[in-house]
Amino acid sequence: MKNLHRWMPTLLLVTGVGLLIPLGIRQVLRTPEDTRPIAGLMLGLYLTWMLVESRVTLRETRKPTAERDSATLELYAIARLATILLAVAFPTLELGPAPRALGLFCFIAGVSLRLTAIRTLGKAYSHRVRLPDASLLVTEGVYRKLRHPAYTGMLLAHVGYLLVFPAVVGIAVFALMFIPAVLLRIRHEERLLLGSFPGYAEYAASRKRLVPWVW
Repeated sequence: MKNLHRWMPTLLLVTGVGLLIPLGIRQVLRTPEDTRPIAGLMLGLYLTWMLVESRVTLRETRKPTAERDSATLELYAIARLATILLAVAFPTLELGPAPRALGLFCFIAGVSLRLTAIRTLGKAYSHRVRLPDASLLVTEGVYRKLRHPAYTGMLLAHVGYLLVFPAVVGIAVFALMFIPAVLLRIRHEERLLLGSFPGYAEYAASRKRLVPWVW
């Protein structure tokens, strides 16, 4: 079981890439010609993003078992894969070039924010919920403005993805599974941080979780 726990992120990544390539290509080919370049670029960028984060995913195979993750990673990752795969597996709503281009912009902005947050965390970042050494608690960079900018970027990127591939099933899974999975993970992380880092309560009191001035 420990080996399965350690390799699960990699297995989910490989499964996602293996299914996204054929389903995505089919969806791009049936996209209207005037928006097909945007759809093709979206698919290419999404796969590139997965490849970039695969380095972090592979590092999980060398880390100790994350006893405190409580399988939140599996729930979060499965909801994410269901969102992106169902969005390209089913016919999409008819949207013109302008909203799809907006979606591409949101995606790029979201991924940029997420990668910046991961880079800011450095050694403290992990796909699974782990308590880093207290000295690694990061409150600088994008963490000055938000407590969970990596999740903000993740959600914004998928709003963009769904504007480019607006399948009703994908949108429903995003709203009913993916967003709740992210919120559950945030609550779980914060319970651990509040109970372990004396300074976290003060930090959290002055910053919103995902959206500035909102929540």
